[in-house]
Amino acid sequence: MLMEKTMRFAIHTLGCKVNQYESEKITSNLIGMGWEFVDFAAQPDVFIINSCTVTSVASHKSRQLIRRAIKGNSGALVVVAGCYADADRAEIEKIAGVGLVVGNGQKDRIPRLITAHLGIALDGNGDKQSIQAGQHGHTRALVKVQDGCDNFCTYCIVPYVRGDLWSRPADDVVAEVRALADGGTQEIVLTGIHLGLYGAGIDTDLGGLLARLVEVPNLGRIRLSSIELNEVSPQIIELMATSGKMANHLHIPLQSGSDAILKRMNRHYTAEEFIARARELQEKIENVAISTDIIVGFPGETDADFAESLRVVKEVGFSKLHVFKYSLRKGTPAATYDDQIPGSAKDARSMALINAGHTFAADFAARYVGKRLSVLIERGVGDRLSGVSDNYVRVYAHGPREIIGTLADIEIIEQEDTALYGRLVWKR
Repeated sequence: MLMEKTMRFAIHTLGCKVNQYESEKITSNLIGMGWEFVDFAAQPDVFIINSCTVTSVASHKSRQLIRRAIKGNSGALVVVAGCYADADRAEIEKIAGVGLVVGNGQKDRIPRLITAHLGIALDGNGDKQSIQAGQHGHTRALVKVQDGCDNFCTYCIVPYVRGDLWSRPADDVVAEVRALADGGTQEIVLTGIHLGLYGAGIDTDLGGLLARLVEVPNLGRIRLSSIELNEVSPQIIELMATSGKMANHLHIPLQSGSDAILKRMNRHYTAEEFIARARELQEKIENVAISTDIIVGFPGETDADFAESLRVVKEVGFSKLHVFKYSLRKGTPAATYDDQIPGSAKDARSMALINAGHTFAADFAARYVGKRLSVLIERGVGDRLSGVSDNYVRVYAHGPREIIGTLADIEIIEQEDTALYGRLVWKR
């Protein structure tokens, strides 16, 4: 195939922030080759689906996207990448119209694999790591620092599809963050499959990396993605308590408030240990928000087990709940358990927790009426500006559009549901 025109590509990402980061890198590399990024509906030459398989619903969505890409564009190359590609390669290869199936271990080579498949020359950046260029000028940017997981929770397929633990060299991370900050990015979000295990195979850990990143000039804020309870080290707590650059927000998965279910899940803490640790963080880090993940309907979960989850959620006072109905994943130990929970029970428990979580989020927001919050201004909404505070509350205020993309101090005047409204006090 001769390249007689500008090649057009579309990419659709499912799943976690790591997938989002990797899609940014693929996009940046293809643009660096002179290709044009277009919408999924714009008849591209190449469709890339960066898939997810963390739940059966995610796998179903991945299949839907694959078939949608094939159906409307018979001449296009359809590339399926990511976790679903690793988990169910044989199933994907049976779908007529799929041209390439690329696992996580080869994502960096996608530009090279595509051009080889199409028989065209590899130009420009190829499969070099050029994600920095792809995110310059973004208000917020993801920075992947870690991959892999060895926890093997009994419900989770991720350790089987993401491979061994890997940590990115600290010098590389610092260089990327410097480039992003110099390019106008105000907030970076450190992300990984198991972020708290950053440091595997290298001579530092997550706290040591953060200690270097808070010194990066022009950077406004550092946010952590999900981290496990026992991985919030004393150094991380100290940095969050003392550095103005650390966002006062931690996302710590609980998954269940029942000790019996936690043990079946292969989670290495008790409900009381979680409560005690959360209280310690709330005492040591002013205005800290703790959000969490909860799974309902795990095999064997009784009404009493679910009541324990509700109790723990109330005692901790989470700022936000992400509620998931247990999804059977082929290849995981929990898929073989014979005490699966009916869908109707999962639905009822999910709704109860979602409603409770909404109340907690509103209660958390209400604490800040009359106070001042640091807000990253992201966009204009009607006659107001909208942004997210360092402790992850949506805030609206009047102000000039020129400050979009910057950090500002907002004095909170009133609350409406889970959102806050205030007035601009100072632009940093």
